[in-house]
Amino acid sequence: MSMGIVISSVTTEIGGGSSIEQAAAAARRAIAEAGSTPEQIDALINTGVYRDSNMVEPAMSALIQQQAGIGLEYHSGEVPCLSFDLMNGACGILNAVQVSQALLEAPTVHRVLLVSGDAHPSKSPLPQPGFPIKPVGAAMLLEKRPGAAGFGALHISATDGRPAAEGFVRLSEMGTTGRSSIRVRRPADIETLLHHAISAASEALEVADAPLDRVVLICGRPVADFPDRLAQRLGIPPTAVSADDTPGDAHTSALPVAYLAARDSGMLDRADVALFVAAGAGPSAAAIAYRLPKP
Repeated sequence: MSMGIVISSVTTEIGGGSSIEQAAAAARRAIAEAGSTPEQIDALINTGVYRDSNMVEPAMSALIQQQAGIGLEYHSGEVPCLSFDLMNGACGILNAVQVSQALLEAPTVHRVLLVSGDAHPSKSPLPQPGFPIKPVGAAMLLEKRPGAAGFGALHISATDGRPAAEGFVRLSEMGTTGRSSIRVRRPADIETLLHHAISAASEALEVADAPLDRVVLICGRPVADFPDRLAQRLGIPPTAVSADDTPGDAHTSALPVAYLAARDSGMLDRADVALFVAAGAGPSAAAIAYRLPKP
């Protein structure tokens, strides 16, 4: 019997200013909502980019794992939880899904927890000048399940050449505030970003081979009208679009936020496929079709 990689639970955490604390809180809730325990998590992948105090070491995944209480004790004969950071901006969560598919091929791996979330390095929950991202932590638990439901292959479209810097600290200006300051510069050429999103999404739709009236678009919102423009180009009705609805851009947590909104509104009940599309720095875009499990 074929096995698929399905979403067991999705949670989000909002209101705080720490990327670590919010991702860990979302992780604990995702594990509980799936009816699992921290000891049953085989791998944790963190896709957050902007982090507390601009920390570089250790990996944020290790700190999130610790706060979430995952794999704190090793016992003889047990396989410890593997955790690592995978940073690719808004597309990172879909890259993590792809890596999870490979990890879950192993007979000893049954559950992979994806966590995400960005925050201003000052850890302030309030909007900060030059930082358009809303601090939102998210967690998505993936596991193997018999049947045809689950994620398909990842499709990527990106600009050739070296990508432009999007988030940075100016060394000549930071003085003593380098650990609490950052600038985020968004690309002005939204048409190029839209082009890559259409390319990746079209490939994913072709492989999924599902009628467009049975597809729900799950996407981020790098600019306000991006989801509607993307849906129009793909031929997906506006009533089948679920986007990051947080005030500000949830960035690496945008897709979990959008999926949760679609699920809670009942939108997924009327669909066969959820089309996840992310677009961001590079410019680049990624898309993956998720065949929805049915009761």
